Amino acid sequence: MTGGRFDFDDGGTYCGGWEDGKAHGHGICTGPKGQGEYAGSWSHGFEIVGVYTWPSGNTYRGYWSQGKRHGLGVENKGKWMYRGEWSHGFKGRYGIRQSHNTPARYDGTWSNGLQDGYGIETYGDGGTYQGQWMGGMRHGYGVRQSVPYGMATVIRSPLRTSLASLRSEQSNGNVLQDLSSPGDAPAGSRGGFVLNFHSDSEVVTKKKGLFRRGSLFGSLRQLRKSDSRTSISSKRSSARSDAAMSRISSSDANSTISIGDGELPDEDLPLEDHVDATTTETYMGEWKNDKRNGFGVSERSNGMKYEGEWLNNKRHGYGCTVFPDATKEEGKYKNNVLVRGIRKQLIPLKNPKTKEKVDRAVEAAQRAAAIARSKVEIAAS
Repeated sequence: MTGGRFDFDDGGTYCGGWEDGKAHGHGICTGPKGQGEYAGSWSHGFEIVGVYTWPSGNTYRGYWSQGKRHGLGVENKGKWMYRGEWSHGFKGRYGIRQSHNTPARYDGTWSNGLQDGYGIETYGDGGTYQGQWMGGMRHGYGVRQSVPYGMATVIRSPLRTSLASLRSEQSNGNVLQDLSSPGDAPAGSRGGFVLNFHSDSEVVTKKKGLFRRGSLFGSLRQLRKSDSRTSISSKRSSARSDAAMSRISSSDANSTISIGDGELPDEDLPLEDHVDATTTETYMGEWKNDKRNGFGVSERSNGMKYEGEWLNNKRHGYGCTVFPDATKEEGKYKNNVLVRGIRKQLIPLKNPKTKEKVDRAVEAAQRAAAIARSKVEIAAS
């Protein structure tokens, strides 16, 4: 085996051992103009174990195979660190990714660079998800536990800001973004809180009632305002709405993903009654594509509880909601609105068919919650 310094046509250099025209033994390879460097051991032209530093400053310390990260290794990339197993260039089998600055982290199994199997995700505010994953998303059975309402992250961005939203990374450390990744909660709400104190139908009724009162008791002077002024005001309002929608669309298209709480806004802002700062919320049940889908139980520490069917983080299908004052509503929901059943009454549901479907949904939700708790034990093991 010989050694020395070799200069490449692209401006890169290699200093170290050499055999049969290939890097072999120990050596340092530097990229063009000194950008990027690998220092460690080589075997017939391939890295074996060492430190790779990208031009961005990101580093990887660990094992390699056939020119790809493979085996145990530690990656430091910006504010994040991953330590664990690698498979053919991707995070694989088991590993931990964590923030240097916040509690945010994922501890669990991986496949092709994505969370897959079982794992625990901790969000920036300290809330957690424990359970099953598939393709980088919460999928299967799991438990989402919020922190107290007063400490929970306020969702402001129209993009999911979860650790799970990061897709697989290229060898140069660039992030492949998936802007469509779904998450937990509406914009303006708190991380991990999806139950509304009132159903959406009550909100609509309140809004309509206010409009009717305004129309019935509005003054004659207001009714006699000129059409031109009304028209101008309407146009201004429309322009402001269009501008707002434009800003939202622009934000949707151009925002960059950051890692934080793990929530994604839905379409509508919730009308939330006052929630005590110490209140917490837990969901146990089925997940699909990162959202509560299927059967599950969501419960707040203040006594509010929903058992039944879910679709995209909303009560959808048959179920029963119990409120803090012990009243309840049960029946069929559609996008959080009770469309068939009985609302906030102490008397039981009388329709036998609807009652039977509600009971079945509640039982299925309770079974799903039990399965979710068992998956938590696997994820934590």
